[in-house]
Amino acid sequence: MNLKNQGIILKIVSVFVTGLWVAGLIIGSIYLVLLAILIVLVELPIVYIKRDSLKDMFQESDGRVVEDERTQLINEKASSMTLGIFIAVIVYVAIVLLALRNSFPEWTLAAYTLIGSAVLCLILYGISRLYYGRKY
Repeated sequence: MNLKNQGIILKIVSVFVTGLWVAGLIIGSIYLVLLAILIVLVELPIVYIKRDSLKDMFQESDGRVVEDERTQLINEKASSMTLGIFIAVIVYVAIVLLALRNSFPEWTLAAYTLIGSAVLCLILYGISRLYYGRKY
């Protein structure tokens, strides 16, 4: 089986797993979500084995290059901006909820959860920056 066919199969499996996630969440069925997790766990070793050829599977389409360095740079800049804005919004919403804790005490736990999520996101960002800073 050539790389193009393997890429098509991986795309189909990814769409199927995404459909299982969404259907499981909409219906409220844990079995669909568990089936999606099981399929991903079965797929991970296959993707790991093919990790060197993943770029060839997904980058070219009918002999033309779909993604180049410019597209990668745009994606990197967009993702950095999105991360910063998302963390800022989470922190501001948490601060507003904490400021209103006397009026709405039931939202205090949500505020602390948002702050914890923002801190976890910043920690993951810092670790990934350290990793890629040393790698490149």
